[in-house]
Amino acid sequence: MESKSDAHVVAALISIGLNEKDSQWAEKACLLLLESERKSIVTAALEALVQLARDHGKLDRERVMPVLHSVKRRFPSLTSTVAATLDEMAMAA
Repeated sequence: MESKSDAHVVAALISIGLNEKDSQWAEKACLLLLESERKSIVTAALEALVQLARDHGKLDRERVMPVLHSVKRRFPSLTSTVAATLDEMAMAA
């Protein structure tokens, strides 16, 4: 995931969301990449978090919530994607 290519990072995030069994590691990776300045990477990290919530039934709200609020501030166009992530988290809880 250290590739400079956004497409490779996005593909890695999709793979993490769909396949990673270690949900804590996967969540940490997504949270790290949610700090990216690249909208495509942030979007993929949000989608991976949604999949993690669906598959594993939980996310660490104390760690995830501040990052999601930061994403909304930095990328207002992702507000609906953040809302979908929050909805999935609520359904998984």
